[in-house]
Amino acid sequence: MAGPVDDGARSIGENVRAARRATGKSLEAVAGLIGRSKAWLSKVENGKTRLERRSDIAALASALEVSADYLMGGPTPEVRPERRHYNLMGLQRVLLDSSPGDPPDIPARPIDVLRAEVAAADAALLVADYATVARVLPDAIGELFVHSATAEGPVRDLALQLVVQACGSDATCTLRHLGEVHLAWIAGERGQQAADMLDDPIWKGAAAFGRAHARSSTNRPRALMLTPDIADGLEPFIGDDRFGHQVYGMLRLSSALACQINGDDRAAADHAADAARSAERLGEDPGAFELFGPANTGVWRASLAVEAGEPAAALAHADGVEPRALPSRNRRAALLLERARARAMLGHHSDAVTRELLQAERLSPQQVHHHPLVRELVRDMLRRTGGRTLRGLAWRMSLL
Repeated sequence: MAGPVDDGARSIGENVRAARRATGKSLEAVAGLIGRSKAWLSKVENGKTRLERRSDIAALASALEVSADYLMGGPTPEVRPERRHYNLMGLQRVLLDSSPGDPPDIPARPIDVLRAEVAAADAALLVADYATVARVLPDAIGELFVHSATAEGPVRDLALQLVVQACGSDATCTLRHLGEVHLAWIAGERGQQAADMLDDPIWKGAAAFGRAHARSSTNRPRALMLTPDIADGLEPFIGDDRFGHQVYGMLRLSSALACQINGDDRAAADHAADAARSAERLGEDPGAFELFGPANTGVWRASLAVEAGEPAAALAHADGVEPRALPSRNRRAALLLERARARAMLGHHSDAVTRELLQAERLSPQQVHHHPLVRELVRDMLRRTGGRTLRGLAWRMSLL
């Protein structure tokens, strides 16, 4: 069933009400489908109770037969002040018009040059410099596609590995943080295609991670829901491969998120604990796959605790993270966002929540501005408390 037409920027609760009315279902019927009370759902629709857990949004989306993206408002409006700083047409063109097995008709620079280009994109992503990522990646990806389809031996293998990195990691993360969720999904698909051509279990696992997080986890995308099985299948092939252990750890964290969204708290805790043990054995490594290590695992565990409705535990996990051990501004911002969400759930003063959000915004503004649950939090705080500082943040998020 197609979702109702969105005629403006609405809160998640307002989108829930519009979707429910479009289906002709009563409050009581929808509440019953998700195991909640009619009073709770009414408060959600009227903005008196904020939806904070992805599992609740996912359940509502399923009951209302719409996508979770619709309920969360989808990408923010295209007319945004920061858009003048970056152009995504190059990424769109190379991802839509070509692939590792069907390359563009262009000359390709030597593989070592392209490896340096991908490294430059990695470095830019660490400091949330999306303009540089968007400028560097299109040509690099297109030329890597050429090598993937035409080269042989080690050059071909390296080209395919770099495609997994450029598409499944750098492009996917950048596009998701910019609100371009559909293009992010295609980038994840291109990375998976390269891994399939490489036919290496560890690189397939790396691509599977990128694909699992190309879409919002609230949609319960199949790629995310399969991560427990993917991690299980990868484990026998790891051996003493450090990169393999890092990939495995990130897949275990993804598995925890998948289980948490499905309401399986025990399985989520088991997967997270497994990842934490692996992270402690490996220690911190600024070059690790997706920064897998104790600090980033702590950020994930804080997020999982918020999702589980345990804000005090989330703050405890967050307090245990040394931000300086996170070389990525995106991950440091993510830590602050989870702290803000946990504080809001605990009913802390809005000024304390706002301070966390502003610190996150200074680190990675686009990530904050396009995070659907953070947008909902800011919208709710604005309605309840207001204030000049909060209004400034809301304006930058296109909420005013």
